[in-house]
Amino acid sequence: MNRLLFAVCVMGIIIGFVGCKCSSDVLATYDEVKITRGQFKEWLEDKQFSVEAILKSKKQQKDKLEMMAIENIALEEAKKENLITTDKYKFLEDMAYESILLKHLYNKEIKDKAEFNEPAYHLRQILLRVRDFKIVNNKRVNLSAIELEKAYGEAENRAKEIIGRIKNGEKFEELAKMYSDDFSKKNGGDIGYVVKDMLQPEVASAIEKSKPGIVEDPIKTQQGVYIIQLIDKQELTKKNLNKIIKDEMQAKRLEQILMRRAANSFIEKLMSASDVQFNEKNCKSKNPNDIIFKVGDSSFTVADLEKRISFFQHKGSSLSKVTFDDAKKIDIAKNAFKVALLKREAIKENLQKDKELQKEFEKRKNMLYAKEYMDYIAERGISVSPKEIRDEYEKYKDTRFTKFVNQKGKQVKQFLPFEKVKDQIESMLYRKKRAENLAKWKRDMLHINKFTIHEDELEGK
Repeated sequence: MNRLLFAVCVMGIIIGFVGCKCSSDVLATYDEVKITRGQFKEWLEDKQFSVEAILKSKKQQKDKLEMMAIENIALEEAKKENLITTDKYKFLEDMAYESILLKHLYNKEIKDKAEFNEPAYHLRQILLRVRDFKIVNNKRVNLSAIELEKAYGEAENRAKEIIGRIKNGEKFEELAKMYSDDFSKKNGGDIGYVVKDMLQPEVASAIEKSKPGIVEDPIKTQQGVYIIQLIDKQELTKKNLNKIIKDEMQAKRLEQILMRRAANSFIEKLMSASDVQFNEKNCKSKNPNDIIFKVGDSSFTVADLEKRISFFQHKGSSLSKVTFDDAKKIDIAKNAFKVALLKREAIKENLQKDKELQKEFEKRKNMLYAKEYMDYIAERGISVSPKEIRDEYEKYKDTRFTKFVNQKGKQVKQFLPFEKVKDQIESMLYRKKRAENLAKWKRDMLHINKFTIHEDELEGK
């Protein structure tokens, strides 16, 4: 009997051992490189994928293993071609370093230390939207001052009637579903807890003076006329936020708003240092040596700003066709100024010596290098000829490049003029060729490097 029991136990151990999924298990190989289970899970976490969901599906694991291998191959190819020594890759390295440094500074100085005590209001609302235009012959025409005043007057009168009905016992929720022009109507007008920054100024001013219940008068704003019911008011702190607000998403949103405010206060404090200056007018200067801002001994010039803009304007960027006017230049310079202030503070606190930060920096840098190399591959050798653009227009002008206009009460289809859509067609053809280029390169690289997945080691179904 004892022998039998011993045999059963031994078999159980063996079966358990055989079924064990170890971090050292090899899930895939390419060019003599092994991807282990532990490395794969860490990569998934770094990418902020849902590890649990992916490990339930073998197909998803195969897709992500391919993605991981391709990212690693792209990094190695960039090194082989000596691209990582170029200015563009140096800029990416600086971006990676700054982003990780600032993340650690945020966690230490704001997320861990910041406190807040903020009034939060639980509201229901009905919005009677007032538009400042009308449609005349399929065209948008702005209302005159007299017409706009009349429209607001009518909305306020309707709002007073609805407030009267609520006071007479009708449910706010039902009236919101019937009359509100706001997305919250499906919830009976309930928008949950909000803080002052999330409200129209006129609404915030009205509820600050109100007690729980219906706000007596309609509230006129740029959007229209609001009817507000104050359900509850609470003082939110870091400790009680999740106790008061049961909705996890809503609590997280409010915490982010309050933390952002704390972060802005922290930056404003750094801006007040005696060795800091920002010269906004030099953002418009043509002299590359003019200084836009100084933080201690370091300076940011017009040349630095132009270099940053040129990085955003490379062919494959979503900003490649954006015109960087003076206002956009000022925004970019102000953002660089904030980063410089925060970076100096992080270095003062010796955060750059943190081992975890160094590890995160390497991962972030390699990820940006790999992405940049794949962008380079995708865009290599691409051109779109005028003939291709014209052919695409002629082929699809009856389906894609049309609009319907009202003529004598009938909807009539019209072709969009070629000149109006040719830039759109060129961009579409470019993106298509870019995607085909990259897809072919990925297939070729996986084949050349003999990428193999060990399916028996994958989890799930």
